[in-house]
Amino acid sequence: MSEISKETPERIESKEDREGWWNKKNITILVTIIVFIAILAIIAASGTDLGSLFNDWTLAYWVMFGAIGVYLIIFLISTFANMTVLFPIPYAIALAFIALKIWDGTILGVNIWLLGIVAGIGAAIGEITAYYLGRGSAKLLETKEESESLRKMKERINKGYAIPLMFLCAATFIPDDPLLIMLGYAGYPLWKMLVTYFFGKITLCVSTIYLVMLAQDFPAVNNFLWILGVTPGDEPINPWVSFVGWVGVLLLFFIIFYVDWPSKFKWLYRKLFKRSNKTIEVNSFPKENVQLIYFRRV
Repeated sequence: MSEISKETPERIESKEDREGWWNKKNITILVTIIVFIAILAIIAASGTDLGSLFNDWTLAYWVMFGAIGVYLIIFLISTFANMTVLFPIPYAIALAFIALKIWDGTILGVNIWLLGIVAGIGAAIGEITAYYLGRGSAKLLETKEESESLRKMKERINKGYAIPLMFLCAATFIPDDPLLIMLGYAGYPLWKMLVTYFFGKITLCVSTIYLVMLAQDFPAVNNFLWILGVTPGDEPINPWVSFVGWVGVLLLFFIIFYVDWPSKFKWLYRKLFKRSNKTIEVNSFPKENVQLIYFRRV
């Protein structure tokens, strides 16, 4: 049985439209950005900058524990940074910073490429958190309908799409927690995930070090690193200038990696093209012959 609804399709809103911008994920990101900016402001008000603090901490740790301590600290940073689900900490900044200190001879006795391998192993281990979150969700939602969807998901994964997707996400800065949660939910073997992520994360970390080594040869990059307080310059940098530089890096990072660009483009397409197409269709007929109705199943 069907009845005519007086509502038009334009009135139907998606879940994203109903929730608007103020959903839990966006609020969490906003609060985190505000906390980071507040920490940077406190550091600047104390008369120093984040780059100088990194310098002091890294050198002190190296003096106390030697090369083994440097490997251990980058392993721990990479592991815990990747354990945060849906909101990973940019551990690559710490990796690049330590690599620069090794390259310029400030830190001795540490192999720069072995540092990248250790960081990659730690990053891969940290991703287990998102995987087990998916496994736990599968057990909690185990119904007949969910079992059917799980079966279909496993079929798609077994076709061979999982490994290329995992390596792509692991070897780049693409947010990969949704993929790992889905793999855990579908019961994908943990050892396959770990092996793929070991190679992917090692590739990412070693590539990051290599790119940093290449980039520092450019004067503009050196000047920017001086603004951040990472490399020494001819004169000390003003802490508030460094504060502005770090805030810019923070905001750029979140804009690139945490804005849901596919959904934004879909929203823009819906606003620009679909609405204009409907307007053309309606205006191409006499008004008395146009009825915007649709049938809803009841």
